[in-house]
Amino acid sequence: MKIRIATIGLFWLFYFSLLAQTEFRSAKSCAECHETIYQHWSLSRHAQSTVQKDPLFAGMYNWAIQDTQGKLKKKCIVCHSPLSSVFQDIDPERPFNQDGITCQFCHGAQDITGFHSAKDIEIDLTTIYSANPPSDIDAHPVAHREHFRNSQVCLPCHAEMKTPRAIEVCSTGHEWQAYHQKTGRTCQDCHMPVGEDGPSHLFAGTHQGNLLQKAVEMKLDFSPETGEVRITLTNTGAGHALPTGTPLRMVILKLVGLDRQGEVRWENWKENPLQEDRSAVFMKILGNAEGKGPVPPWQATQILLDRKLLPNTPETVVYHPKTEGIHKVKATLLYRFAPPAILEKFGISDP
Repeated sequence: MKIRIATIGLFWLFYFSLLAQTEFRSAKSCAECHETIYQHWSLSRHAQSTVQKDPLFAGMYNWAIQDTQGKLKKKCIVCHSPLSSVFQDIDPERPFNQDGITCQFCHGAQDITGFHSAKDIEIDLTTIYSANPPSDIDAHPVAHREHFRNSQVCLPCHAEMKTPRAIEVCSTGHEWQAYHQKTGRTCQDCHMPVGEDGPSHLFAGTHQGNLLQKAVEMKLDFSPETGEVRITLTNTGAGHALPTGTPLRMVILKLVGLDRQGEVRWENWKENPLQEDRSAVFMKILGNAEGKGPVPPWQATQILLDRKLLPNTPETVVYHPKTEGIHKVKATLLYRFAPPAILEKFGISDP
């Protein structure tokens, strides 16, 4: 009888433990055993992906809802707060939606069924899935999945997205696939480098300047005799195009011609490169039926410009300034998360 009672007790303990794992567990609760990983994740854009923490996403999301009479209410939040699809609740105020792209979602990835949204990740909250095999000291059920090593776990949210009009909004997956076939490198090689504490959960990207600073090689040739300015940009540090992801993002070439006293004699653009010098702009510009752009994806009927820095593919831009007295030319490459008009619309002053 004592053995039976003990067995029943263990059964109920296991049952309630299993039940608890099917409920929401915040990333902070994982910090009890994985403190360093949690600290890194909390600084990442995965942790900042929600309407409460990302003003650009919040602005675009609310604009999309208003502009489409609520038709896009369920669209964007799926990848920015992916547990919304697990718990079937898109209310941004729910704790699981405020956690963003959180531990419980990514490490609940039992299987990958496609590369179009977070809904293509089959989630099992009773087990922690990872690149590591289970061990005798695990505090919870653990299972190995190879998709944590071969980029597949990243692709559902980052590979491709098209509008109902079949206009491609995001093409990172295609860009990376071409690079991967040549190099064999994965998303994790750059965005989750392995350190003393294992793979980094900072998910380093364009918000961390060190990756951007190593992304592009610039070669500048200037002839004071002819006045020709020739600059070649080569994406040598990214396994996809620059910029990639949302078509809001911009890479902009800024050139300044200086005289012998260091005074500015010439600039390729002063305030708005989209209006003054489109040859200096690398981005995808979506346009509406009237040919105006950039417009948000849900308004787009066409692509007005699709010009990016592809991996290991040089892009050369040539200028012939008519201004005299230029002694040297300074070149700077800028990265912007959205065009100035979009930032102004949402009251964001930081470019």
